[in-house]
Amino acid sequence: MDRPIRILFIKPYIDTPNQAIEIPMGLLYLSAYLRQQLGDQAVIEILDLRFGKDKKAIITQKFAEFKPDVIGIGMLSFEDSFLEEYFDTIRQKALQAKIIVGGPYGTYNYADALTTYDIECAVAGEGERVMANLIRCFMKGADISGVKGIAYRNGEEVICNEREDYIEDLDLLPVPAYDLIDFKRYWRPYKFQMNVVLAEKRYALIISSRACPYKCLYCHGIFGSKLRKRSPEHFVSEIKMLYDKYGIREFQIVDDVFNLDRKRLHAIMHQIIESKLKIKIAFPNGLRGDVLEEEDLLLMKKAGVYMVTVAIESATPRIQKMIKKDLNIEKVMKRIAFANKIGLITRGFFMIGFPGETVEEMKATVRLAAESKLDMAAFSIVVPFPGTGLYELTKNMYKDFDIDKCFARYYGKSFYEALTGYNTEKLRKYAHLRFYSPLRLARLFYKVPHKIAFMYKWFCAGLGVLKV
Repeated sequence: MDRPIRILFIKPYIDTPNQAIEIPMGLLYLSAYLRQQLGDQAVIEILDLRFGKDKKAIITQKFAEFKPDVIGIGMLSFEDSFLEEYFDTIRQKALQAKIIVGGPYGTYNYADALTTYDIECAVAGEGERVMANLIRCFMKGADISGVKGIAYRNGEEVICNEREDYIEDLDLLPVPAYDLIDFKRYWRPYKFQMNVVLAEKRYALIISSRACPYKCLYCHGIFGSKLRKRSPEHFVSEIKMLYDKYGIREFQIVDDVFNLDRKRLHAIMHQIIESKLKIKIAFPNGLRGDVLEEEDLLLMKKAGVYMVTVAIESATPRIQKMIKKDLNIEKVMKRIAFANKIGLITRGFFMIGFPGETVEEMKATVRLAAESKLDMAAFSIVVPFPGTGLYELTKNMYKDFDIDKCFARYYGKSFYEALTGYNTEKLRKYAHLRFYSPLRLARLFYKVPHKIAFMYKWFCAGLGVLKV
């Protein structure tokens, strides 16, 4: 190719209420890595389709202006309906472009994607090295069949190559290509955020590590099971850059398990304190509650942490063991109480409807949440997504059940209800009503910053009408 290759990354849109519209971290990392590896041989842009009303018109206009040679679509497993609705438009408006899908969908649903849609290949697993190698092949007009980490078609056969090695030293990765997005589009105080609560308008998600060693069955594990960590210096330098260059004043750390390495946690918090940056910090993605100590929470608060989230999932030891979470629930409840005592906002994640779970076990989870000192709780209904251990467990437990049709658009109900007839959605609504007592709501209202914006989001989320 005698000119720079033009790469367009797409963040999909699916119509779902109360959608959290956050910066597309995965695509920003991919873009930065490709720039590092390819230099001026590549021109890269990002199209976030979660903004704007007429998605097909937006696609048409963007493709006409940018004329992409390669289109990369990063997708979660539940976003497969995006391709059903928009793939024909994408293909028609970019007839010569090579289309690639990645993320959890590309990793675990590649066979469906390759047999249903006219795509070049799917990227499985961590994407940076794979995409760089693919782009080099495209630029040379070379065969891609030898590229690690992809799945592709060979006639009617779908072939999935062995995975590319994970990037061990995350300090070698460039910081995400933040210049490819307009932060102001994501700074809307009345939109829904991943963290729900917002202390500062100018905020950003940020990641300090990849992977998690705990192997919970419901996790897709796209980054593997070996925890890989950025050094405290590298991570805090990114915070300083975002603070100085983009005016970020709140950092929401979305690692899978930030607090596993306590020595590193302390080093990061001490460096933030020593930097004298006036920032707020939240953890929306779930800390490991039973390795969190009181000393950690005190230091975190001193560094600017105002909210923590712990992933509890189930109150039942049997379910904890089955899903390989193995959480020390008693210790987690103590840490929640302590965090609440020192003034932190606390939120818990819970799941109901695991395969083989009894109604009483689900109700026990609701009771645990309601009797805890948590300020906020989210109850989700279990979905055994392809590529997870939960998917395999469900297939083995219910051999006559077509698990691949367990999603809502087929049944209009959860897989648990499809199996048992028990209405998990009704229980989920009851759980939220029981948890959010008048006293708890009053306490929460007292603790949250920007109370009017928070209550507006809360009211709209309850109605299911909060949109972009």
